[in-house]
Amino acid sequence: MIDLKNLKKIERSSTPDNRNFKRGLRTDRNEKVVNWSVSIFKKIFSKIKPHEFTAYYNTNEIEKIKKNVANYFKININNFIINHGGDGVIKEFLLLHHKKNLKVLINSCNYGMYYIYFKALKIKFLEIPYIIDFNTKNIFNLDKNFFKKNIKKTDIIFITNPNQISNKDFSINEIRQLCKKYPKKYFFIDESYANFGQVSFISLTKKYKNIYVLRSITKSFGLASARIGFLIAHKNTIKSFKAIETPYPVSLFSGKCLNHFVTNKNLSKNYNKLVSDGRKFICDRLRKLNYKVHDSSGLSVLIYFDKKKNLDKKYNLLKRKYIYTKKLEYKKYNFLRITCGPINYMRKILKYL
Repeated sequence: MIDLKNLKKIERSSTPDNRNFKRGLRTDRNEKVVNWSVSIFKKIFSKIKPHEFTAYYNTNEIEKIKKNVANYFKININNFIINHGGDGVIKEFLLLHHKKNLKVLINSCNYGMYYIYFKALKIKFLEIPYIIDFNTKNIFNLDKNFFKKNIKKTDIIFITNPNQISNKDFSINEIRQLCKKYPKKYFFIDESYANFGQVSFISLTKKYKNIYVLRSITKSFGLASARIGFLIAHKNTIKSFKAIETPYPVSLFSGKCLNHFVTNKNLSKNYNKLVSDGRKFICDRLRKLNYKVHDSSGLSVLIYFDKKKNLDKKYNLLKRKYIYTKKLEYKKYNFLRITCGPINYMRKILKYL
């Protein structure tokens, strides 16, 4: 149960969005760097009838969308639920699996809402650290020994694969073996960045009842404000979620966007390729400039700076040029995180690095 007194102790902060959307290049929040064409949204919303703004939309409409989503992920319609973003999926999962003295394991430097929910529900969590090694191509490497030592002590294992800072932390075979070895533990795999990492564990949900996969359209479709997430699992274990699923899990407008993108697969496919190509391009160029770079296999790259003052100097220079980036500190190390996009936009950033 949620302790209301405990909620008052949780500090939340919000950062006002002062970015210049007309002149600026948004590479700071893992959003789509370049906007989708206006013509796409005109096509989507031109089909909405006036009464659909004022009346509850027909639930048959959401069922049609679900069928198209199932086709997109190559799963059965009974194997998933739709929720309001990845946040909604995480919260619902924790509420349904919550119990006294629940213990979870999660790879570190993860999505902030995980920690908010852990604190709200008084869940004891242990973070799997990353080993920093500048002699390897991928600077961030998950501490698998730490993971093996602590998995027995936990009830739920949260794995974001790939993570916002890491590469692919686990292979399909590794997760398959874990599901077999620990049938009473739940494995929650966050695949928000999977379209870029090209490794998915969705196929395992057909056989194993202790694995859940989170997908969202924020990253993979470049539709951050649509707020749509999916929880994919075995048909028997997803039943409890379906029992409390609202008949209107997303707004009509978000649903229309979702339907357009899952039925026009080339939109996301081409976008994902543009990101992957841009990420490879900027990584290669930065390494030639003798930067130490980590390729996250997701949306972004991390550039290492040995001194914080050097990082601040570069960050401020880019900001003056309306190029928005993110400063990231892990342990004692300083990084500049850049969300990747088409190669021509990556060239603009390279001019000031």
